[in-house]
Amino acid sequence: MVSTVVLQVYLIYGLIFIMFSYFAIKALIRNRNRISITLALVFIIPALGILTNILYRTIDTYEFNLIGNKITIVLSCLGLINIYFFVELVSKSQVSFPLRKQLIIFAIYAALLSILFFIPNGVVFDYDSGLGIEGYKTRDTVDLDLGVPVWTTAFFLYGLIISQTLIIWLIFITVKQYKEFGKDSVYGKKYIKTLIGMILMDIVIVGSFVFNWLNDPTGRFINLILGIFIFSAAILLYLGLRQEKE
Repeated sequence: MVSTVVLQVYLIYGLIFIMFSYFAIKALIRNRNRISITLALVFIIPALGILTNILYRTIDTYEFNLIGNKITIVLSCLGLINIYFFVELVSKSQVSFPLRKQLIIFAIYAALLSILFFIPNGVVFDYDSGLGIEGYKTRDTVDLDLGVPVWTTAFFLYGLIISQTLIIWLIFITVKQYKEFGKDSVYGKKYIKTLIGMILMDIVIVGSFVFNWLNDPTGRFINLILGIFIFSAAILLYLGLRQEKE
């Protein structure tokens, strides 16, 4: 029987990586200005996180598993900050929202997320044979026991607070823009798609935090199902954020 880990990593995550990469490339092909690059980063950054997830599961060394798991969640959260930049660039101008300001905000948020790397023993892997490096050494390699990441309460709470603070802010500014443009306008409808896409993607992120913290088989299966939401999230975000051809 194929484990939920294998299904999640190689089937769902593989397809998500392809979809995110496709949307990023498509955004860059349409235009190559600051706005389109920002849109592409919404997809490129989490795509790199997903690729890291696939790589560390494939290479399968314990040390890389630990760092790779952290890279995956950090990049998954980091990509969403570009939605804020996109909204600012569209609603204002590139002059009133200079590149320097965008880079500073990006660096600050990246630094806040990077603290996850320094939380002591924030991530440990759980195998059928036991926790941590001893579980890794004594695992069943015949049936491909890849193990599952378990996040400590400190790792779970810090990551959740940082990521959800951004999401709450993004929802606020998206709703504000929606009200300004009006529900019947083209841009109003686009902001609704963006809002729904963000919420669906956030459900996947929150699910990762909660169920990796709880480390319950039923919860992990639920998280596997929630992962499917990201396909709809990516489509809605692209449709909501893409620039219309002039």
